[in-house]
Amino acid sequence: MYVLYSAQSMSNSFSEIGSEFWIESEPQTLHTERDGVYCLSGRTAIDLILQDILRNKAVHSVAMPAWCCDSMISPFLERGITVSFYDVCYENGQMRLLLDGVETTDVFYLTNFFGYENTLQVETVKQIRKKGSIILYDRTHSFLMDDMDYREYADYSFASIRKWMGVVCGAVTGGLHDLPALKGCPYIDGKEAAMHDKYLYLTGDSRIVKDDFLAAFRNFGHHLVSDYRNYEMDNLSYTLYKKEDIQAMRRRRRENAVYIYENLKGLQFMFELTEGSAPLFVPVLFETRKQRDEARQKLIEQQIYCPVHWPQPAVIPASFRVNDIIDRELSLICDQRYGIDDMRKIVLQLSK
Repeated sequence: MYVLYSAQSMSNSFSEIGSEFWIESEPQTLHTERDGVYCLSGRTAIDLILQDILRNKAVHSVAMPAWCCDSMISPFLERGITVSFYDVCYENGQMRLLLDGVETTDVFYLTNFFGYENTLQVETVKQIRKKGSIILYDRTHSFLMDDMDYREYADYSFASIRKWMGVVCGAVTGGLHDLPALKGCPYIDGKEAAMHDKYLYLTGDSRIVKDDFLAAFRNFGHHLVSDYRNYEMDNLSYTLYKKEDIQAMRRRRRENAVYIYENLKGLQFMFELTEGSAPLFVPVLFETRKQRDEARQKLIEQQIYCPVHWPQPAVIPASFRVNDIIDRELSLICDQRYGIDDMRKIVLQLSK
């Protein structure tokens, strides 16, 4: 049986930093009564929202930020909805959404970035609402922030919970009026087992082969690409989510981020760490893509796995300014699994 890891006891225990979360042990009792709509993943949530909209209105187009993941795009395309992109650029410590010339669209997709306050302006949401588009607010990155101002002006919202903590799967949605019957996901057990195997591996169990649980993680991702509709969040994930101390998680992330901000020199932090920020990662910019890739490889060699957000979707025009961010950005780990000693390892490698 599997309990959610204790962030305090885990800190400084492992040789690896980053990548997939793990599960230590399972709770004795699983929660089965839900306090909202919880589904398999972010793309499941998007599709549920689209189903809700399409019951009452024909939808032909959506405008999305050019800085995004393929998984955000595919549910629209698979429903036959035309996707257009508005450019995103980084200027003077803030994200700018370049909305000039964006024609009226049926659905307008908005998101914050990385849990910082200066990446999406509420006034922007208000202006878009006046144009009559349905606003879909992706609050995955702002999940730990006070973002009620944004949700107030959005017609629908969702957040992918598994980006933040050690649940097998899960996303929460808001704004739905009609919900289809949700079913259990048939391929989730493999990931649950892989998450527990990762814990055993990191704590020194020599019986566990790393390549085996990595293959299981990939297998889950492979299935999720094409088979994601109308699946619910499993009871184990929901229980682990409800047991998580959200405020402690937020504090730990901020403490880790503060250490990086105060001790890492020579790199450009994308955003100011304000009082209201609740960081998913600490995004930094390098001078060139080559420098970024070299630094990332140096970290990997020390078993520190910092992601790039995001691999460039092939549909993004080469002329878009967002490509400069995609080429130079690296997301530094700051999550609650780790403590200051782990942050020191990251800073040390990037300071050499």
